[in-house]
Parts: sequence; C-alpha cells; structure tokens
Amino acid sequence: MFEIPVHIVKERMSFIPKKYIENNDDFPYLGIELLQSIGLMSLNVPTEYGGKGLGHDHGNFGILKALKQIGAYDLSLGRIYEGHLNALLLIDRYGGQNQKMDYFQQAMSGKLFGIWNSEFPSEPLEYQTSGDGGILKGAKVFCSGASNIHRPIVTAAGPQGTRMILLHMDQYELMEDMTYWKPMGMRSSVSCRFDFTGTVFQEDQLLGGVYDYVSEPDFTSGAVRFAAVQLGGAEAAIRATATHLKNLNRTGAPEQVSRLGRLAVLRETGMVWLKRAGEALDSRYVDPSGTMHLANMFRTVARDICEEVLKICEMAVGLQGMMEPHPLERIHRDLSVYLKQPGPDRTISAIGTSFITDYS
Repeated sequence: MFEIPVHIVKERMSFIPKKYIENNDDFPYLGIELLQSIGLMSLNVPTEYGGKGLGHDHGNFGILKALKQIGAYDLSLGRIYEGHLNALLLIDRYGGQNQKMDYFQQAMSGKLFGIWNSEFPSEPLEYQTSGDGGILKGAKVFCSGASNIHRPIVTAAGPQGTRMILLHMDQYELMEDMTYWKPMGMRSSVSCRFDFTGTVFQEDQLLGGVYDYVSEPDFTSGAVRFAAVQLGGAEAAIRATATHLKNLNRTGAPEQVSRLGRLAVLRETGMVWLKRAGEALDSRYVDPSGTMHLANMFRTVARDICEEVLKICEMAVGLQGMMEPHPLERIHRDLSVYLKQPGPDRTISAIGTSFITDYS
C-alpha cells in the first residue's frame, strides 16, 4: 500500500523553526511557506502530474494524518489547507484533461486553491452564460483565505442548476469585505465576503456538470477532512496543557493525573476514529451509504472529543489558559469557533435514520 512519509510532517511540526511561529491574526503566509517547503501542497495531486497521489481511492489515512498534524500547528492554516486539498480533489474528479494539466501544474508551482460555497439568501451567487463564458452576480461569505487564494472554486446557480466555477483571482480587482468576519477565533483564516457582481469567466473555467459539487458520497464523506483538522486542535490543547503542568511540577497531583488520563483516552479514541475514517474514504465508491454514515459519525465524535478536551484543559490549567500569551488561549478560541460547522442536528438525525434502517 502506498503511504506518504508523514513522519516528515511530524518532525517539522514538532520542531518548528522560529520564523514559522505566527502569533498574530494575519493570514498564515509563513505556514503556507512551510507546507510548500515540505511538499504538502501537492499531497493529492495525482502522480501522473507530479504529485503524491493521495486522497482518491487510496491513501486517505495519510491525508487525514497530515490534516490533523497541521491542525495541531495552526487551525486557521489547517482550514485553508483542507480547502486547498478539497479543490484539487474536485478538479481530479470533474475536470477535463486540459483543466487537470493546467491546474495541477499551477498547484505544483505554488498556486493556492480553495472552495467558497457559503452565501446569504439575500445575495446568492448566480451566473449567466454569455458567448464563450459567463458573468456572475451576487456574493459569497466566509471566503477563507480571501485574496490569498489564487484559484478558488465557487458554486453559482444558473439557468440549468448550480455549477462550479474556477476563478482566477489575479485577473480581478475585488474588494475584501471583512464586515462579517469579527470572530473570537480563527481570525487568521481571514474569511471575508466578496461581491462578484460583474465578474466574467471563460467556458473552460466551468468545472464539472450541474450539481456535481453536492454529489454523493463525496459531499457528505468530505466532512472527515475538517474533523481531522479539529482533532489536531485537540492535540494542540493537550500538548499545551501537559507542558503547562510539567513546567509547574504538577503532573504528580492526583487530580491532574486523573485529567491527563482522560486526555490520553480521548486522544487515542480520536486516532482510532481517524484511521477508520481513512479506510472508509478509500472504499467510498464500494460502500457509499456506509461511508456517509461513518463520516457523519466521525464528525460528531470529533466534535464531542474536542469539546471534552477543552473542558478538561480548562480545569487543568485554570485562568492562565484563558489569557494571552498562554498557548492554550489561542488554541481554545480557534477550536471553539472551528467546531461550529453547519448542520450538526441534521447530521445526528442522519446517523439515527441510518442506524434504525440497519435494524428494520
């Protein structure tokens, strides 16, 4: 079985050069530089195009481990990187030969890709075809990475239905609207609003067909990737807590020993689920419904693990962990925000429906 040598990532993430440490709320330029320097930006570019070829029908556990490790380094960076990988998967799945050759080469040369799907009902993104291309009207919100994303995929509704469009941001002069991005955490993801009204595109920028973006099992099962990043945030919180207790010589206190034991169990539980999720993704076309069910359970379990980890770390560290410059402070607010993924009630309902169907 092909495996990416993720130990390289682990080594670099364990001993981050000082120049890569970013404590402000700006876009993580140096984090992206780090990922490029160790070859992770082409992790799921197919091998025939020069990449490592993970994340299609094999190697998904390697993808999830890398996402977890990057999340442990910086959750905002993990969010942006997850979008990059997602976009490249969509290009491989739905792109034409010329699109693959072009965009995979761009990814190999350092272009950053992403997915921008969120919008307000009052200003949905729509497109009209015109000649050899089309024109957009409307906006997107929560555009993670903002103008730092060179090639975002946006979803837009048209006469026949919703399509994906690959935008070339360096060809436009769009204004970043940060009015809707004032969160307590994940600030470095700079998830702005863009008004795309009047933006034109060419026919070869259309990706796939109508409603391909939400086709199953890929749409639902893709949730395992952001869940992996979230588990990385839990790992970072555990690490910060253990380091804090060691520095204070408190690792032998009975109550702290008990908390560390619970954190160890939660950490191991996350790893077991991570491996199971990777295996399920590898077989998602063999067992689509089973993979979607597993993905829904994994994102639910990951959220539960992260929330419990934060609760225990709060008790172990106390007020210091809620104040700058303690490392737990940023981890806590970033992870708390990142856990607010859409549709948690819908997800647990889907789990229940699948579960009872199996017993009917």
